[in-house]
Amino acid sequence: MCLNKIFLTNKNIQTASLYFPINNEISPFDFINYLQKKNVTLSLPVVDAKKKSIIFKKWIPTDELIQGPFGTMEPSKTQKSILPQILVVPMLSFDRELYRLGYGGGYYDKSINILKKHFQNEKIFFITIGLAYSIQEEKKIPKEKHDMRLDYIITENEALSKVNL
Repeated sequence: MCLNKIFLTNKNIQTASLYFPINNEISPFDFINYLQKKNVTLSLPVVDAKKKSIIFKKWIPTDELIQGPFGTMEPSKTQKSILPQILVVPMLSFDRELYRLGYGGGYYDKSINILKKHFQNEKIFFITIGLAYSIQEEKKIPKEKHDMRLDYIITENEALSKVNL
């Protein structure tokens, strides 16, 4: 599992964000027990449709969730904001260059860009992990200037990565 590799080489991971799956997205919830055993603070994305951005709010699996603007389930906006060092993202499709296609709007791309810059400036570890079914793979995903490449894409059959840990 890629999380074993990640934690083996990076001992100070304190925060992670998962997502609540919709529309047949692969579930990230297998990661919950692993991350909780490592004492990682979990969060879920909260969409701000007006600002076209995502903030990440603290979450534990027993928390009650509310429905967000795109049908996603989110923690309350009153929960503490978290900057996740591990960002697990959903996707509609992906390619072997580790690009993903989401639902449009660039919300995750914008967040990845902001988080990557923040953690680089702080010299703190940050990594992105996309989850998908192998059937979602495309030969080539159309890319725009703002599209961010992921560090890992994990399917039920394999883990793709260009990261040297």
